[in-house]
Amino acid sequence: MIDLHGRNINKLRISLTEVCNMACTYCVSSLKDHRRSPDELSAEEMLSLVRILKEHAGIEKVRLTGGEPLLYSKLTEVVSGIRKMGISSIGITTNGQLLSRKVKKLHEAGLKNVNLSLDSLNTENFKRMGRVGKLNKTLEGIESCLNLGLSVKVNMVVIKGENDNEILEMLEYGVSKGIEIRYLELMGMGLLHKKNENQQVTMDEILSQISTRFSIKPIRADYDSTSLRYEVPGGYFGIIPNKSAPFCSTCSRLRLTSNGNLIGCLSNPAPISIRHLLEHPDPEKSLQKIVKKSISYKQDVAFTGSSLVMSRVGG
Repeated sequence: MIDLHGRNINKLRISLTEVCNMACTYCVSSLKDHRRSPDELSAEEMLSLVRILKEHAGIEKVRLTGGEPLLYSKLTEVVSGIRKMGISSIGITTNGQLLSRKVKKLHEAGLKNVNLSLDSLNTENFKRMGRVGKLNKTLEGIESCLNLGLSVKVNMVVIKGENDNEILEMLEYGVSKGIEIRYLELMGMGLLHKKNENQQVTMDEILSQISTRFSIKPIRADYDSTSLRYEVPGGYFGIIPNKSAPFCSTCSRLRLTSNGNLIGCLSNPAPISIRHLLEHPDPEKSLQKIVKKSISYKQDVAFTGSSLVMSRVGG
């Protein structure tokens, strides 16, 4: 579907559940902040809404998020169901703690790519930033994905004084594994809404660090990519410059929450429920009207911040 700024909104991010098994310091204050929505959709209901969005709103690509999507009991069935609809681009964003024992079945069901959150390669720092979880579990998950031939990207949220001293180490790890590392500038959401200035590590600072050890060449990224991409000897990396070079003007994403709300823009969430369309005999006109309203809230310049916790709206 084309929005008011001429963007083709064809990507759907689905927060399958608000539950997570980690409590990253830039996301929540404790593990208890991750609570399952009392009206969380069943797998069958979620698949029905995805089908409606594919058939009547032009969705072509799906990324499953959370919370932590690997905690969703029927994740494999959801992946399989989406593939059977004719959607071939199916990805997942995960912390990887449960990935090594689940990824084979997910791959067989139709999973094509995996984005892993990995903020530190130091065991103690990994635990400090995530509060819960084990570094070796995420690394094992990455290896399992690579062994299956899945496309893998690693997302590192860079925070001044916490892990910015690991920027080079993370890139060297990525180059050695053939994985594209993506460095994320802090995004003013949830706990960090209007409070992240002193912790911000900018795109220029990231590039400056990397240039001390690698020669850097900018390369082409997809038109609607959130990241700026670069080539270094032996590999690639990206930067998602939420503040330094906002990507709102090319955003092609629509978000679906675990309880059936559409969110067109993180800066101006204005959730609109489409759950009632599950009972609608002919949902096309109603859905298109709702989607148009939802994406009309999209910014065309820059993300302006939100008090929403990311796990509620899909990463």
